[in-house]
Amino acid sequence: MVNNLGELSDILGCKVSSLPMKYLGLPLGAPHKTKSIWDGIIEKIECRLAGWKRTYLFKGGRITLIKSTLSNIPTYFLSLFPLPVGVANRMDRIFRAFLWGGMENEKKLHLLKWDMICTPLSLGGLGIRKLKTFNKALLGK
Repeated sequence: MVNNLGELSDILGCKVSSLPMKYLGLPLGAPHKTKSIWDGIIEKIECRLAGWKRTYLFKGGRITLIKSTLSNIPTYFLSLFPLPVGVANRMDRIFRAFLWGGMENEKKLHLLKWDMICTPLSLGGLGIRKLKTFNKALLGK
């Protein structure tokens, strides 16, 4: 242990903190299997959705926003931590609700199964990434 920790932090120009803490938005020292480390990512997705007027967007625009923006928000986390099933289901629920025009807790008629929507374009789907599969691919790199 360093005796003059405050002095050393002043010289280096950094803060002294204890674990668990956040560094570059990632939780350091927190157990990676807890759902709570994903709360910030889900909050970012919900904040991004709050700014978009889903009632004024056509389905094609919503699909584009899901593919280009929403599904890319958690990419860095997905490349480092295994995605818990409950968190994957919650994010998929948020994406589905946005696609079909409802809110997350609001019932809305879904015209296709989510598995069909997540099928590649070449196989007749809409090409939206399934987060759990994408997470496995990123962790396998």
